[in-house]
Amino acid sequence: MFTSNLRRVAMLAGICMFGSIVGTSAAAAYPDRALTMIVPFAAGGPTDVLARVIADGMSRELGQTVIVENAPGAGGTVGSSRAARAPGDGYTLLIGNVGTLAANVSLYKKLPFDVLRDFTPIGSVGDAPQIVSARPDLSANGLDEFATYLKTHSAQMNAGSAGVGSGSFLGALILNSALGEKVEIVNYRGAGQALTDVMAGHIDYMVDSSTTSVSAIQAGKARGIAVLRATRIKALPDVPAAGESSYSNLHYDIWNMVLAPSATPKDKVARLGQALQSALRDPAVAERLAASGIEMPATDHQTPDGAAKLLQDEIERWRPLVSGLNIALD
Repeated sequence: MFTSNLRRVAMLAGICMFGSIVGTSAAAAYPDRALTMIVPFAAGGPTDVLARVIADGMSRELGQTVIVENAPGAGGTVGSSRAARAPGDGYTLLIGNVGTLAANVSLYKKLPFDVLRDFTPIGSVGDAPQIVSARPDLSANGLDEFATYLKTHSAQMNAGSAGVGSGSFLGALILNSALGEKVEIVNYRGAGQALTDVMAGHIDYMVDSSTTSVSAIQAGKARGIAVLRATRIKALPDVPAAGESSYSNLHYDIWNMVLAPSATPKDKVARLGQALQSALRDPAVAERLAASGIEMPATDHQTPDGAAKLLQDEIERWRPLVSGLNIALD
């Protein structure tokens, strides 16, 4: 009897150990297939360019491909809604920015998702200076000259954006407000399409992320009017900063963040956060971002907890700003 009981105990212990090993192995296997990162804008725009750099870096760390999938429309709302409805299994990610994640909460009367309830932040991935990029033949250098030009020509001018509620849309509104002019905004399905029309001279200018505008300005295909910051950026040393003008308080950056559906298990969120931080520490990734004028986010913002606090704080910061613009979208 005693021997039989010992055998039973040993067998149960073996089963428990086996179950523990299998469970640990299953957890360690994540991810065991490709992941998808949804970009809520068209290919070629600043969010898309940044997403592909980050996805490449995360792929190397995770050992699985992170596929970038574009789902443009409604200033980022279409793609964000799709991500919110995705299974929380750790295989779907969303990249958003200050416009799609923070300002839109106040800009739209009713979003088809709740940013804080339906998403779990993984980490902030880069802060992009915003640049006033104009058609090549627009004769203005710096914000003071640009403001003078607008006073005479604003009624005939158009500004481009990546869609209502996007970062470039908000930038155009902020610039209109700061300069005291009202230039009509033409909305595209992505910033890349808008910038193409700026370069072709079909529209006059746009407030664009350094991610896409730097190369166009460096190549002479677009004119860099001003960087909306206190000082110039290394990627465009010849483009004046807002801080050098009469509009020295005009500062507008776009922060970007990777998120997952809120049902994603904590261990997978932690693994994704680890992969994201590893990608940002990769010299090759850092070099590619720096070449586009992208600055690394604060270290604490690169973590899930720090990103969550940034998101909450920014939603509250944009409420009075959007209210002051007197715009509400359906």
